[in-house]
Amino acid sequence: MSRALRPGLVATILIAAVVLRVAEVQRTDSTYRPVNDAGTYLTLASEIAHTGDYSLSHRPGSGAGGTRGPSAYFAPGYPYFLALVDLIDGHAVRRDGAIHPARISQAVLGTTTVALTGLVALELFGPLAGLIALIIAAVYPVGIELAGTLVAENLLAPLVLAAVYAALRVRRASAPVRAYGWIAGAGVLTGLATLTHENAALMLVPLIAAVWAARPRSLLAPALLVVATALTILPWTLRNQAVMHRFIPISDETGITLVGAYNAASAANPVVPYKWRIFYGIPGERSLIHQAGRLTEPQIGDRLQHQALHYISQHPSAPLDVAFHNTLRLFELEGTYAWQASASASSLPSSTARVGV
Repeated sequence: MSRALRPGLVATILIAAVVLRVAEVQRTDSTYRPVNDAGTYLTLASEIAHTGDYSLSHRPGSGAGGTRGPSAYFAPGYPYFLALVDLIDGHAVRRDGAIHPARISQAVLGTTTVALTGLVALELFGPLAGLIALIIAAVYPVGIELAGTLVAENLLAPLVLAAVYAALRVRRASAPVRAYGWIAGAGVLTGLATLTHENAALMLVPLIAAVWAARPRSLLAPALLVVATALTILPWTLRNQAVMHRFIPISDETGITLVGAYNAASAANPVVPYKWRIFYGIPGERSLIHQAGRLTEPQIGDRLQHQALHYISQHPSAPLDVAFHNTLRLFELEGTYAWQASASASSLPSSTARVGV
């Protein structure tokens, strides 16, 4: 295939990718209901579109788990992205008109992920691999399904891939200033990914190795990567210090997240061991929902984190058990109930999720 035809072929694949994703949005428009995190993302986006921030109310129930606000539970990247969609489209309300534009934006994000998948493969393995990766990503059923679902991973994926691509381009930089530009870009993108999902901070480990391997080697390269990442995260950390009166780099979700898995009831679940549950769904913790309205997010988070760490101290193998069962769920090997429960939590119909499985 001549080089002259390749841009046209790539454009055709990307057009097909966006058409498939928009078609999925339209197909499920009448049945999709943004529940759980998806509904919260839309609420936060509306607050941001109106005020520039999450609600700063101190009333009971305005924080995570029924606590008093303000809130720093949800990482800000995805809500701010949806707020931008609200502002562009003119629908800054949680329901009705705001849902469809938000879902269309997921189709755009999904197509961006397809393009970046091809670019990363091109950079690593050459034109043929890049083209094959592009085609697979364009028609991958899970990628198409997620285009109609409001999940933070839709934004996380292109940011992570863009950071990887920027780090890979350092090797081919024609001058040091260009190399450092790519490194700084990788750092900013890693920071944005981390602001979307805290786990993305782990990307620093392979990215540091990638920029360090570039010639000539210099400690400035990994240092610039880390500093650019930290500076991108810093404004949100300062916001949290100002409104939460606590050092919270991104989110205060640790306590609620840990105790949801590390408790006796989750461990004893006969169908899906260590399946996460909200804290007031844990036997013996129901009364905490009545206390939550008097507590702030950091206060309830500290209490629940202490409980989770106490459970781990009494059951030292629990982290290994959790990792094992999470790995089974990752590869859809935990049984039908596990993936159906995950699909329900994301508002995916079982028939649609079955295609991905």
